[in-house]
Amino acid sequence: MIINKKFRMYLFLFFLAFALVIVSVFVYKHRYTISSNFHIINNELLPRNNQTVSGLFFRSDSTYYDTLVNLTHFALTVNNHSSFRIDKTLFDVVPKNQDLLLSIEFQGNKYLRKYKNDPLQEIINGSLDEKLKKIYDSLLDIDRKIYIRINPEMELWYFNFPWYNCYKYIEAYRHVALLWQNKNLKFIWGHSGFIGAERYYPGDDVVDFISFTLYPGKTSYRNEVHRNLHRLRFVNKPIIIMKHENACGNKLIYNYVNAEIDTIAKYQNIAYNDSLWKISDPVIKDKKFLIGVHDPRKLLISDPAISLEHIFVSFDHIQSGESERRIEEVFSRNHDVILTVEPWSEKPDSNILLNIIHGKYDSIIHRLQKDISDKNHTVYLRFAHEMEIPITRYPWQSQDPLTYIRAFRYFMQFPQQVPENVKRVWGPAGDGGSSDFYPGDDVVDYLSIAVYALPDKNITDYEKQHTFSSMFIFKTSNVRFINKPIFITEFGVKGPEEYKSIWLEDAARILNINPQVVGVNYFNMSDTPGVWGEIKEPDWSITPETLHRFLEVLARDN
Repeated sequence: MIINKKFRMYLFLFFLAFALVIVSVFVYKHRYTISSNFHIINNELLPRNNQTVSGLFFRSDSTYYDTLVNLTHFALTVNNHSSFRIDKTLFDVVPKNQDLLLSIEFQGNKYLRKYKNDPLQEIINGSLDEKLKKIYDSLLDIDRKIYIRINPEMELWYFNFPWYNCYKYIEAYRHVALLWQNKNLKFIWGHSGFIGAERYYPGDDVVDFISFTLYPGKTSYRNEVHRNLHRLRFVNKPIIIMKHENACGNKLIYNYVNAEIDTIAKYQNIAYNDSLWKISDPVIKDKKFLIGVHDPRKLLISDPAISLEHIFVSFDHIQSGESERRIEEVFSRNHDVILTVEPWSEKPDSNILLNIIHGKYDSIIHRLQKDISDKNHTVYLRFAHEMEIPITRYPWQSQDPLTYIRAFRYFMQFPQQVPENVKRVWGPAGDGGSSDFYPGDDVVDYLSIAVYALPDKNITDYEKQHTFSSMFIFKTSNVRFINKPIFITEFGVKGPEEYKSIWLEDAARILNINPQVVGVNYFNMSDTPGVWGEIKEPDWSITPETLHRFLEVLARDN
């Protein structure tokens, strides 16, 4: 009997030890996932000594850069736990002789970072209003300048912040800022400086300053200063430049900013003047909604609904006369043409944009103008498309935005006024950073974007593609500062025909409620072989029946 009891005890201890080993191995194997999902967030105010202010740049007076030394940075983390306590002594730890930059981070759940954690929605719903009121009352007792950053660096997805949602972020930011309206509080929209941040901008009425941060590990701090000040050209607000403690020193930043001030002055009239994007006429829907196809196999071009065709030509095609032949072929079918000019040739030119600016390709541009001018059909001239994608598929990609702007303007303004039958199209893919390359209202008639269901080469399952509506919202938010009619010059979906039909019906419904879109052009072919890496290039082509179903749902005048 005693032996049986001991045996059972040893057996229990053995299984307990075995279970502990299994759990330990599991925890160790998944330690990064567990740590990213479980984290204790306390309500606390701490100095943010590793992130300081370097200086202040004024867009309204771009000759002036102020180095700020009397500003201390603190971070207040706020969870949604009921134990939250705050009194008027909270900010007593802030040095008396310092103005306060306060980053407020609403972390939501005290313990779980991801599971059922949505602090932005809690702010929007008013669930945190009582806490916000207590913080506000404490801030009013501080007799100094106070600068508020609400949920900063929101666009950095890899930081795993629970406020990485641009649509909720904007609404939550505005809720806090409007609740705390006071002349003694200044609000900073504090993005990190990463591409695509513009879709998080909450509006001029709730932003007094903008900040971005320089982090260590950047290939060129001067380039980071240049790209960030360039990226923020659409918003006329003072810009606070912050730096991580391991980034370059304030003296170097001062020098880089002053170099950028010289660049802004030099290119003021072609890239940094508000008149280049703020005085365009309101978007008015064209009389006829445009339906086009890129259809090399000529499977859909005879459909009565098709009014234009999309063709791609290189500089070699223009020089050889092949471009003119293709254009005239389209005109012979009584169609207008979207002409995408890809400035490259069989002879590689890694400095293609600069060489365009310097006049190396003037004879080719002149030949193109002769081919398209004074025709009885409209030519939608699209130059050097998808320039913002950070790859090197095309020699005009991964280039400095200012260089691209200069080349685009040179091309569209060479050497005379644009003929009446030619409409100028600026054609980013619509990804983050698109607006960096915007060349100005005076050289753009239409903004085009590409809306494909497959934005990621790693997606092989067609059912995991994005809907048209989600891609459309994402892409248009990246060009939200640009007030031009939208022409979707490329869009497509892969998969079985039934799936494509359903996807296109969603597209039609979105187009019906967005009058700023004046036309679409379907990419009716397989994509270019070899550019999709190891996976087979997607086949976007559809049948006439699928096209007709799309047109039936599309309740636009076409």
